[in-house]
Amino acid sequence: MQAATSAFVGAGLSPSLGTVVLVVSRHGAQVSQKDLAVEVGVNPAALVRTLDRGEAAGLLQRCDVPNDRRSKNVELLPEGLRLAEMLETRLNTLRHELLGDLPEEDLQTAIRVLRLMEERAQAFVNQDKE
Repeated sequence: MQAATSAFVGAGLSPSLGTVVLVVSRHGAQVSQKDLAVEVGVNPAALVRTLDRGEAAGLLQRCDVPNDRRSKNVELLPEGLRLAEMLETRLNTLRHELLGDLPEEDLQTAIRVLRLMEERAQAFVNQDKE
């Protein structure tokens, strides 16, 4: 995590704002604020503060959702798109340095185990809400 954080800091972003910029970029044109909060793994109130910082920095904007006054979509502005591209390049380099010599089978096993852990953790959190 610290290695990925260095990519964000090197781009002048906090890890939380850098993560938001990457996730929105990977979604394409727009992503709903609600879906973004889930994917980033933060509560909606924390996301609002991060989005406020992103808007103030000219990286992103929130847009009204047609026919739903309560919902907002998030999209990147040109500077946000530029930073997202730079972050992807830095993270790809980091990924190659950290994982480049590992056998593909080992990587796939690690990914499968991490996804399973994530699913179980989410199920546990959702169980507490019921």
